[in-house]
Amino acid sequence: MRRPFFLIFVNAMILIVVFSLLTQSLVIVQRLAKVGFIKGQIEVQRGGKGEWKALATGGLIKTGDLVRSSKNSTAEFRWADGTRWKIMPSTEIKVKKSTYNMVKKADQSQLQLTTGKVFIRIIKALKPSSKFEVETPTSVAAVRGTIFSVEVKNGKTSVAVFKGAVKVSSNGDGKKAQNTILPGYAISSSAAGELNAEKCDFEGKDFKGQTSIVQPELKASARPLSGHRILISGTTEAGNKVTVNHKKVRVLGNGNFMYRALAEKATIFTIVSTDKHGVQATKTLRFSHAEIAAAP
Repeated sequence: MRRPFFLIFVNAMILIVVFSLLTQSLVIVQRLAKVGFIKGQIEVQRGGKGEWKALATGGLIKTGDLVRSSKNSTAEFRWADGTRWKIMPSTEIKVKKSTYNMVKKADQSQLQLTTGKVFIRIIKALKPSSKFEVETPTSVAAVRGTIFSVEVKNGKTSVAVFKGAVKVSSNGDGKKAQNTILPGYAISSSAAGELNAEKCDFEGKDFKGQTSIVQPELKASARPLSGHRILISGTTEAGNKVTVNHKKVRVLGNGNFMYRALAEKATIFTIVSTDKHGVQATKTLRFSHAEIAAAP
């Protein structure tokens, strides 16, 4: 009698474990990063093992993948929530972790930078249960909603902040240290474990030319309608403020917006998107009177 009971008990435990694993796989989703653009030669090693293969625009990167750029090559990656990261020439970086917990609504993201430089723009302010970290051989940079860069060069890590704040912890062989840096500052760390903060040229060489990271995303198009009207539609980052010729436009939760304007007074339309940091992106659309008159 004991043996059948024991078998039933064991089978029940197995079913409980299987059910728990299945439930966890449904709750925790692996996030994919999509390649926004590539300049030069970018390669990926799937799962951090095996041969390196060329990566193309539109390709996908997942947890465990190792990406590297050759000399004079860059690439930008994007997660579904709008977070973007751009690798610079001669960079090697690994997506150590990228998950989303559907129950807790929490993101867990970890990038591991071995060498080179990466620029990162985190769109939304992360919840206390969420985490975004960039790990290097000598430090760990933890952020909650920031525009910043991390560089590994000659055995030293440098973290520079454009907007927001970054908490940097030493990760070397020496003593442990921790510091939080604000916009306009950079912090360096070495294998000795020391952290040294200093002012950075955050509006110059450190972030100059990185408009796709520094500025909010803004896409807009327009078409003439009957009655001398123009329909302007587009998308920006969720939570941003949008104006068309200085008039406020409603932005939906997914970042989409739409605006109808009269073209009798103006044929040039300037769309401005302002993010939570006050950084703006601008797009100008122009129409001729002939285009407007030809609308059905």
